[in-house]
Amino acid sequence: MPQRIDSESEPTTPQRPRIQGPLANILNVFQEFTPSKTQRQMRGLREELQGLLNDAEDAFSAKDSEIADLSNQVVPARPRRRRKRFHRADDAPASLDSQNSETLEDRTRKAGRHFIIDEGLFFIDEGAIWSLDVDDDFDYSTEFDSKSTRIQAQLQDVIRLLPDDAVSRRTEEWIGDAVHGMGGQRSATAYRLRRPSLKHLADATDLKHFTTSSDRFENFKQRIGYVPATDTAGAYYSAFKAPILYDEFAGEIDVDHLFRNPLLLNIHACILRGADGPTDLFKDNPYRPQAPYMEKIHNITRTSTGAIANAAVLAIWLYSADTKFLERGNETNINYRKRYRQYVEELRKGLTAKKAWVDALLNYWDGVSFPDADDDDGAANPPCRIFLCYLCD
Repeated sequence: MPQRIDSESEPTTPQRPRIQGPLANILNVFQEFTPSKTQRQMRGLREELQGLLNDAEDAFSAKDSEIADLSNQVVPARPRRRRKRFHRADDAPASLDSQNSETLEDRTRKAGRHFIIDEGLFFIDEGAIWSLDVDDDFDYSTEFDSKSTRIQAQLQDVIRLLPDDAVSRRTEEWIGDAVHGMGGQRSATAYRLRRPSLKHLADATDLKHFTTSSDRFENFKQRIGYVPATDTAGAYYSAFKAPILYDEFAGEIDVDHLFRNPLLLNIHACILRGADGPTDLFKDNPYRPQAPYMEKIHNITRTSTGAIANAAVLAIWLYSADTKFLERGNETNINYRKRYRQYVEELRKGLTAKKAWVDALLNYWDGVSFPDADDDDGAANPPCRIFLCYLCD
């Protein structure tokens, strides 16, 4: 059996009482910065903290917008006083308009976070995408032909989300810096799944085995596709023969049950609606928080193939021995970047080919996640509606 280093079981200082409340996670992460932490643990904590701050910034921006909208309804229009922003990149321009009291940089950062929430966990090539020329005649049927066509397809999706006044400036360095917050968003999502949301994602029996990396490996490895070593081949994790991806699994790939495990939809709800997002998800009136949440902030009303692939990758990571959500698992060696591409490519190709199982899958997810959505609002799920991230090997 492969040896696993349990990097989560190192001696730590006594735990302080966990603080409750909407912004408690930020303070809780601050409290974990202790001298006993290793450099790797400190780096992970910094990423988690940045992601949580990004979430808080989005929430406060949305609340500012709501307040401004209410004020405009009851107060005569008057010149708006410009707020000072002290966290802007050095070369970021002032807002070209004052839409929702947000600077252009604010709205670009928000687009970056929308991208990772609803479209994809990673960029293919973060350096190349900002300097690549836009192909106005790009044919999506060629998107999986090569790495360059996957990058071009991803660029098309990024441009759809960028503010109109940022598209023409996308080659400026500050644009890439603004969208670069994706790493922090990934860390914040991983923190949420393994900490405040875990009670919604694992049953009482499983919860007992989440404490350490080695415990997760011993108890969950088969669930996430582990294939032990033989005399002729080393151990590995199968991408599609992983029971965690299915609502029913009989040992073989079955597309009629693929990506239908309720766990995946619960993870998606955590991303859209916060730590308690899975509450009553499969009932007529699913939970939605009173505070601003990602689904409302980004006006997400339909399921994308990217969101399904995101949830599948995160489900595997959640039950894995890996201690941080990185592009390659630090314990399992799973290439999560490649794994995402495998899942989203299967979905997108099926959608383009009008495979019945993909259309049924999207309709099923929509019915659970967005039961109040209008039936004619994108119900046909055309390929141009699906915003994706295509990843290299």
